[in-house]
Amino acid sequence: MKTLSVCASLILVLFLAAAPARAQAPPPPAAASLLKVFLDCNQCDSDYLKRNVTFVDYVLDREVADVHVFVTTEGTGGGGEAWTVKFIGVGKFQGQDRTLTFTTSSIATADDRRKEFARIFRVGIVGYAATLSTAGQLDVVAPIKSAAAVTPAKDRWNYWVFEAGGGANLNGQSLDKSSSYYGNVSASRTTEEWKINISASRSENRSDFQLDPETIIVSRRSSWGVSSLVVKSLGSNWSLGGRAGGSHSSFSNEDRTFTVMPGIEYEVFPYSESSERSLTFQYTIGPTYYRYVEETIYDQLSETVPRHAFNASLGLRQPWGSVGASVNLSQQLNHTDRYHIGVSGSADVRIFKGFSFNMFGEYSKIADQIGLPKSFLSTEEILLQTRQRPTNHSYYFGVGLSYRFGSIFNSTVNPRFGGSHGGF
Repeated sequence: MKTLSVCASLILVLFLAAAPARAQAPPPPAAASLLKVFLDCNQCDSDYLKRNVTFVDYVLDREVADVHVFVTTEGTGGGGEAWTVKFIGVGKFQGQDRTLTFTTSSIATADDRRKEFARIFRVGIVGYAATLSTAGQLDVVAPIKSAAAVTPAKDRWNYWVFEAGGGANLNGQSLDKSSSYYGNVSASRTTEEWKINISASRSENRSDFQLDPETIIVSRRSSWGVSSLVVKSLGSNWSLGGRAGGSHSSFSNEDRTFTVMPGIEYEVFPYSESSERSLTFQYTIGPTYYRYVEETIYDQLSETVPRHAFNASLGLRQPWGSVGASVNLSQQLNHTDRYHIGVSGSADVRIFKGFSFNMFGEYSKIADQIGLPKSFLSTEEILLQTRQRPTNHSYYFGVGLSYRFGSIFNSTVNPRFGGSHGGF
């Protein structure tokens, strides 16, 4: 009790000491004098912006904003990101829209990316802020333009980008243990005319479960794959390309597979608009060779299967939210009753002020499990999922709603107790 009384007295003293200081602090600028900005960006560091771009108010509701900043990104051929930042005027700024773009390299750190976005954000937003009463407090700082900044460097790699990675883990307890490792390498080259991707990967997983001193169940799964993609641009809407590769999967009873699938693709909208909207139709056709670990339910140890595939996909990302949908059909040409149809869709939409809806779902009709082993599956193999089981369909569905109300302003940053401090 004595300790508790001392702590209470100390807290009271600190509170009384801090109160005058707060009373003497100058009042914040009036909210009405600042530009209200609704930031619509999944990759932006909003805390960094609030600390470093302070001549605007960041609001949580688009309906009360003066400017809606809508950000989309796409991967570049060099492994970086191409950013498109749209400044959409709302209310009194209706119709005053502008778009700025920039790119960040594959070696750019998170700090590099947020600093570059903040710079572009300031450039785009200052034109709106200059019309308000705070314009007299704004200034322009122009960096010194160096020769290196305007002279493009010669690319000694000729647009090729290489990447390698891997890892391993080990965990266990007295009766169970598991281990796994993986590795991957890739090379890619992307230009306006050509797109080339080559990759290879391997993974191994093993788990041991000791049921009693004489019984140990071992679960093991292994896989590897090599794939390549070559695409030639045929204008703003057409592409010609093909995929080729090989793989192994103990789960799917595939000792070796090799496939070649050339095809053609048509994009209804120009490819340059793909970060905001796309409607794509793709058709591929070609053979796949299978060599199985065990004899299949169709009495095969190896076979060559001609097949074709069709894909249609829609993607929209607009200020009101995002929607995506796709349909995939794969069918054997020598056995047309063996096919796979998949349908998927997702949505993240703002319905009205503060209310959002999100959904994701997929369904597959499966009639092409030609590699299923003929042998009996044990209970252990089923429970540990080390071998594929027969099925005629699969599905997944998720839905969510969110509603936010209260203060529309969120310009304050307070990181206290935001980390892992323990004890609470």
